[in-house]
Amino acid sequence: MPISSDLIQAKQVLSARLLAAGLRGGASWRPRTLSVTAAVASSGRNVHAVGIGTKITEGRTTSIPCIRIYVTQKIALSLLPQRDQLPQSIDGIPTDVIEAPPASAASKRTRKKVATAAANSSPAAVSSAAIAGPACTEQRQARQRPVMAGISTAHHDVTAGTLGYFCRSTRHSDDPSQVCVLSNNHIYSNLNRAVAGDPLYQQSPLDGGIATDHFANFLRTVPLQLDGTNPNRVDAAVGSLLPGIPVDLQVCTIGKITGTARAVENMQIRKHGRTTGYAEGTVSDELIDALVAMDPDDSNKVGLFQNQMRLVPATPFTAIGLGGDSGSLVVNKSASEAVGLYFANPSTGEYGYASHIADVLADLEIELL
Repeated sequence: MPISSDLIQAKQVLSARLLAAGLRGGASWRPRTLSVTAAVASSGRNVHAVGIGTKITEGRTTSIPCIRIYVTQKIALSLLPQRDQLPQSIDGIPTDVIEAPPASAASKRTRKKVATAAANSSPAAVSSAAIAGPACTEQRQARQRPVMAGISTAHHDVTAGTLGYFCRSTRHSDDPSQVCVLSNNHIYSNLNRAVAGDPLYQQSPLDGGIATDHFANFLRTVPLQLDGTNPNRVDAAVGSLLPGIPVDLQVCTIGKITGTARAVENMQIRKHGRTTGYAEGTVSDELIDALVAMDPDDSNKVGLFQNQMRLVPATPFTAIGLGGDSGSLVVNKSASEAVGLYFANPSTGEYGYASHIADVLADLEIELL
């Protein structure tokens, strides 16, 4: 669907107003409630994302462009006071209110409660059973040499994430022959805490990674704004591969990446992550703004991400991503083109967020190999 300037402007207006209220009301952490009274009481503060797409009416997708408003819980209009009713249109553009759980960064940040994290991060049965993959996917949480993309990795103080792909720096001061590895800020930079030279592991600490699994050094990141007010464009970081570490320049089960493309609504995509393995899905929104819970130990650390892509799983996959899939490269299904870098989802995996690859490359000053 072509996105007009009017749609973008309308989204920006609603996003600024509704997400500010959602931040004040803790929408990025708010669960559904069975209490009608509690649901009504929080109704003016439960918007966690605002996007652009085609309107869905009675379960059917129409051709009508609209502003999509994502809420933790839909409530009958008759129960809501007028002040808490969401607008049915803005400047003549219709809105569509969609119920969905809020998203959080698709990784646990520290190594506290590792046993619980491991239990919650087991491979998704649908992904591994539906697609027969090579040995790399069966061993995606293990140490692999040569190293390839789509498998377990993390900063030495982070539980687990995914190695997105291989790249090189385009900064004039950097060695252009140095192979670098790409993932998220919250995977390689430990939410802005890392310093240059920190060890990165493959396999990750949650999967048994220790000092001998040190395969790269943290190089740089795009700092994350974690106040829920100042916007983020990407969740991304890179490390420099250690000398002598063999690499296989491909994504497990997907192959070598030969270029990049812009993700658009309804594009079919695929990814391979540390937890779910291979999964396929569709871009449901290409310019969504969202509040994302970034730290499970601190509810005040919320990222406001603007102009991201929202992904939903395709049959037979029940989850597009789960905890530990952060950093996965999102690839156009019909070509070997990178379109995004995955970073967040709700615990159900029923949708996920990814930053557009062009923004990742520009902000990190890198290019894919």
